Amino acid sequence: MKLKTKPNLSKYSLILILIGMIAICSLLSENFLTRANITNIFKQVSIVTICAFAQGMIIISGGIDLSIGFLAGMSGTFACIMYVSTGNLLIAFLFGLLLGAAVGAVNGLFVAYFDLPPFIVTLAMQSVCFGIICLYTGGQNVYKIGGFKVLGQSSVAGVIPITVVFMLVMLLITHFVLKYTKFGRYLYAIGGNPEASIAAGIQVCKVKWAAFIVSGLFAAVAGMVMMGRLNAGIPSEGGGFETDAITATVIGGTSFSGGAGTAFGTFLGSIIIGVLNNIMNLMGVDSYLQMIIKGFIIVLAVLADSLSKKQKTSVKIMASSSDA
Repeated sequence: MKLKTKPNLSKYSLILILIGMIAICSLLSENFLTRANITNIFKQVSIVTICAFAQGMIIISGGIDLSIGFLAGMSGTFACIMYVSTGNLLIAFLFGLLLGAAVGAVNGLFVAYFDLPPFIVTLAMQSVCFGIICLYTGGQNVYKIGGFKVLGQSSVAGVIPITVVFMLVMLLITHFVLKYTKFGRYLYAIGGNPEASIAAGIQVCKVKWAAFIVSGLFAAVAGMVMMGRLNAGIPSEGGGFETDAITATVIGGTSFSGGAGTAFGTFLGSIIIGVLNNIMNLMGVDSYLQMIIKGFIIVLAVLADSLSKKQKTSVKIMASSSDA
């Protein structure tokens, strides 16, 4: 006897929620659906979305990376300093990537090989990243970065902001990695059941280590784009991005317990947060109240994920009973 199941609409739920939000926001503010405002939303969410792609891969593998925001600030600021020193944008960009990969490698080393909790390791790395860049700069911002601003202020074909291009490129890369590579499949397997992954011959430590390196690379890209947009190297920028990234990934359907999530889900989750932030700004909602609202959204998203898992478990039990 087979259980009758309802049509699965979960994969369309985010799109439906986004459409509903856009419809409501357009009624709340006449400025919402203007071309300038829509472009502004995409520009505002682009940097956080890149961080969210990194966070998503880590959470899928069963971990978390709280260092993403300050790592972005450190890598971006050091890349600005390198550009000012050399005048070469490629060297500066590669230097930023190298820093991001190095910090990610350190995170991954302690998490994967020393079996330390990722929450503690990456929380400590927040302080390390911020301390290093502030020690080097004396806590001062880096101005007069010249052509480095092209990473955040230029546009493609005079229409699409370069920040949006970076976001879309990172979306495609993340989607390809998660869907079409062994590394991506291993991330899902490890997040879903680490013990079974080890039994299946997956080198769990190496995969986790590589995941943090990729996360560091993504954070570095976000940081350099951010500094280009700000036209300055600002060490304190990026702090708090890890929270927004977590919010976007969880709303996008990535399970906090690991083993589930998609790049496009994370992208939609980030856009939903961007639309919410934008309409609250247009309506003049107090910034502290906005923080409270986003906090409740995280709790509700995690609650929904927990209830969904319990429902799936009960369905499996019922199916097993009926087969027996």
